[in-house]
Amino acid sequence: MSDRKGVVLILTFIVMVTLAAITAAFLYMTSIQVRASGRSLADVRAFQLAQAGVAKARWALSRGGQSAGWGETASPFGAGQGTYVVTTAYSDLPTREHVTITSGGYIPDNSNFIARRQVVESDVPIRNNLSLSATASASSVQGSNTPDRAIDGSRATRWRSNIKNGSWLKLDFDSPLTFDGVIYYDSGISSYSIDYSNDDLVWQPVVNPVESPHRTVNFNPVTARYLRFNVNGNRPSVMELETYNTAQPLGKGEFTTLW
Repeated sequence: MSDRKGVVLILTFIVMVTLAAITAAFLYMTSIQVRASGRSLADVRAFQLAQAGVAKARWALSRGGQSAGWGETASPFGAGQGTYVVTTAYSDLPTREHVTITSGGYIPDNSNFIARRQVVESDVPIRNNLSLSATASASSVQGSNTPDRAIDGSRATRWRSNIKNGSWLKLDFDSPLTFDGVIYYDSGISSYSIDYSNDDLVWQPVVNPVESPHRTVNFNPVTARYLRFNVNGNRPSVMELETYNTAQPLGKGEFTTLW
């Protein structure tokens, strides 16, 4: 009888040890899953913060009066609840037509984080060149340097006048468009002026034209079908005449996410 009791005790002990081991393993796995779940949530929040930084940069560049080089560090939900750090930079110097936005999201902040995600939107078009969809004509042409070559998107081609002074390059947008700036790439232009018209008969000069930086001219917004670039010089030429509405939103770039 005593032998049977001893066997029962041993078996009971083995079962208890086994159950204890199973319970411990279960608790351990549960704790890992809880930690992983918490870390996963932090990763998602960091990604959302990075996206918020990109959205803020797009607003700052298109509506907030900022230019490439602007950046910001912010905690939109309060201290310790997450931070984004966003920077902007031209991606095509010296032309300055595209910008890259880099935004990092951090939980709980960027100095002591448990989760970090980065979102990059590269080669974002800053402005839409309206000239690319226009039709060009000119006061005169030298050889094969026709007016359409001034709006073909290439600075390797050009329109060239065949006279010394009093030349013009005219753009027809086919329907009235709003614009408030031009960028011109030239050779031999000594002076210029910019006019606009809706009927190709009555022309008005743009108001408050300011050239800054060189070859970039901004003026009060106008809505018109035609733009005329009047130039003086010894057979001047224009490689590109770009037209912009600077109030238009940014274009779309290429997104990259670093997990």
